[in-house]
Amino acid sequence: MKKKWFGASLLVLVLALAGCSEEKAKPEKEPKTEQSEEKKASDDMAEQQAKIIKNMQEKAVQLDPATLEADPKAYEEKIIKAVGTVNADVKKGMGGSFELKVGETNFKVMNFTMGEVAPGSDIIVYGNVKTGKDAKSGLPLINATYIE
Repeated sequence: MKKKWFGASLLVLVLALAGCSEEKAKPEKEPKTEQSEEKKASDDMAEQQAKIIKNMQEKAVQLDPATLEADPKAYEEKIIKAVGTVNADVKKGMGGSFELKVGETNFKVMNFTMGEVAPGSDIIVYGNVKTGKDAKSGLPLINATYIE
């Protein structure tokens, strides 16, 4: 009888230890899955951003300062493309601003991108024209959502 109890106790102990060691192996596999899922999500996001940028570039209307001066609502609810040169007034980072000279007209650009621009560089700004003018400078406003 003692042998049966000893055998049963030994069997329970072996099963318990086998169960514990199996659970320790599982967490090692999960980080690999999480890493691959994060990479896949990152790749998907990059693809979506590329599609959005391409769509914006295709639908953008070339900004003409003379047209905007004649009709301040000419570019309302449109994506614009403004090609110009950055003036020295550069506040860095997202939410920063700078002046952009398009033709003979200066614009105040609100930078809603993660990119930075350097004074004197030629850039292309995609975004929208805001109705009204900047309170401090009196310049027309552009909200930049993408900068090349």
